[in-house]
Amino acid sequence: MNATKRLIMFGIAVFLPATVAADMRLDKLRAGLAAMERQHYATAMRSWSDLAEAGDPEAQHNIGYMYEEGLGVTQQYDVAMEWYRRAASGGLAEADHNLGMMYVDGHGAAKSWAQGLIHFRKAAEKGLTESRYMIALSYFEGEGQIQNRRLAYEGFRETAIEGYADSQYMLSFMLLDGTDVKRRSAQAYVWASLALIQGQQQAEEIRNAASMRIDELETQSALFVLSQCEASGARGCLRALDTLP
Repeated sequence: MNATKRLIMFGIAVFLPATVAADMRLDKLRAGLAAMERQHYATAMRSWSDLAEAGDPEAQHNIGYMYEEGLGVTQQYDVAMEWYRRAASGGLAEADHNLGMMYVDGHGAAKSWAQGLIHFRKAAEKGLTESRYMIALSYFEGEGQIQNRRLAYEGFRETAIEGYADSQYMLSFMLLDGTDVKRRSAQAYVWASLALIQGQQQAEEIRNAASMRIDELETQSALFVLSQCEASGARGCLRALDTLP
């Protein structure tokens, strides 16, 4: 399976630190976001530029996103990477993640999973779910490090429990495939269903395939557990989910 999953960039989200130094900073960040939503990219850039030049990681990150995507500016991957690096040096996990994605995609630098993993690991240390998913994906694919399906499974499961749809999809694939992990078709059905509920369209194929491998009683059990997962989240239904074949 190809590494087709790509993560949404974080450029249109506000990443506020634990303590906000000034209301003016908040106002500028919010004004930039509001302008982005209206597709007034020049206004967004003006809102963030002074903050970014002054060293604000969130503003630096968002300007990097604009250059990466070519929003109101000429698309320039090298400039985007520079802004992301500045934001990452300021401790912003999302900037390290986006740097990792640029290396994986070969945007602004030679394509390199090994370089990408350096940044994913930095972001993962700060708890970023998306980067932890990418590390698991690298183990699954054997990209940038030695393939290890067991570590991939563990990484996908951890982030699937947190509700990350792509991890739920990959976990369902591994449970249905049964390579290096025990095949659990009913569990695969539930995880794929949870991913599909969140809009992960590729999960529909896994869910349908899993439904063909479980009998009527197992299907009813899987549907009951799925209802529990929808009500309480994946973490709240783990005990029931683990009872499924």
